[in-house]
Amino acid sequence: MEVFSDIVGCKDLIERSILKYGHCAEHYYYCYLYNISSKEQGYFFSWENDMSILAKHDTKTNEWFVFVGILAPEDKKTVLLKEFLDYVYTKEVTKAVNVKKVWCEFIPGFRHVVMKALKDSDYKVNKVNYTLTWPVFNMKQWTGDKMEGKEWKDLRYYWNKFFKDHKIEFRAYIPEDKPILKELVGRWKKERSGTDRTYDHYYLKTIDNDFIGYQTRVIVVDDKICGVTAGYKLTNRNYYYSSIGIIVKEFDRIGEIANMDDLINLQKQGHEIVDFGGGESHLTEFKKKFKPAYFYTTDIFSIVKKK
Repeated sequence: MEVFSDIVGCKDLIERSILKYGHCAEHYYYCYLYNISSKEQGYFFSWENDMSILAKHDTKTNEWFVFVGILAPEDKKTVLLKEFLDYVYTKEVTKAVNVKKVWCEFIPGFRHVVMKALKDSDYKVNKVNYTLTWPVFNMKQWTGDKMEGKEWKDLRYYWNKFFKDHKIEFRAYIPEDKPILKELVGRWKKERSGTDRTYDHYYLKTIDNDFIGYQTRVIVVDDKICGVTAGYKLTNRNYYYSSIGIIVKEFDRIGEIANMDDLINLQKQGHEIVDFGGGESHLTEFKKKFKPAYFYTTDIFSIVKKK
């Protein structure tokens, strides 16, 4: 096992591992890079045959994070996780400061595999802290582009009324948008439900980097920027992750309009599968309006060393 802290310098190694073993929507170099906040240090744990774990260390709370799934064959994943845990809980590595916990986000089935693998180890898998639900669209079957029939009646009404009442433009991001979009992130965070977790550091860092590595769609209504959607196609399959949706409530139903436009545009581009991102109950109910083909879940939980 080798450990690297130069995430930019390891770009080629990380992308090679993702290309070979990537299986999560967030298995994308720039998504990992932009998710590392100013109080965190990124670490790339590398093994033979391009196997790896993407991780982060919060230097203030002394908590570690496994960035989504483990990049390895199924029969090697828990082996790598155990080696990773042994490393981060070694006092020589953590400068004699006790690591509080290691956070993971895995699909429920793999969490149970981890629990079984660590049953007789020095580590304890804690209960699920919270669960995210991810809606997925099969764009070959999705019929929202035409919005025909009773099932699309409400969205068809909102769409037609919005375009009748307003001047609307959808365009790609330009650097001049940066200060406006960063201001919108602050407004967007205040508007979110208190039960919905927000990841504004990821959005702000992506904006600061001018969305390098992302496809963007800026929403302009009556000459006023009201939001942006952004995402990327995974490098090893025709699977698009709509990772960012920052829409402020400047106009009634703008959230529905922005998300429908995103889906229609992605369908025109030929994407087969579109992932609309994980969220908790309030956000999931909103995304159901757009009629995804199915949902999957991920569990966020921690692993601690037994005392």
